[in-house]
Amino acid sequence: MAAVLNSTPVSNSIVISTRFTDEYDLKEELGKGAFSIVRRCIQKSSGQEFAAKIINTKKLSTRDHQKLDREARICRQLKHPNI
Repeated sequence: MAAVLNSTPVSNSIVISTRFTDEYDLKEELGKGAFSIVRRCIQKSSGQEFAAKIINTKKLSTRDHQKLDREARICRQLKHPNI
């Protein structure tokens, strides 16, 4: 959704793209996994709600990078109005 151009610390272990936080308000945590957190966010311009997966790239191994690439390829193929 957003490329990391400049980063802003949100907590001790999470860095969010300033471009992302310029466009979205981050809300509560919805869930988390081994190297990511999913948070509810609201698009400032429309008020529309989304879920954002925030990935801690410092924790990623080579295998994790491969898994993440695979997940992104699969997500790009999904055709659903809520994705």
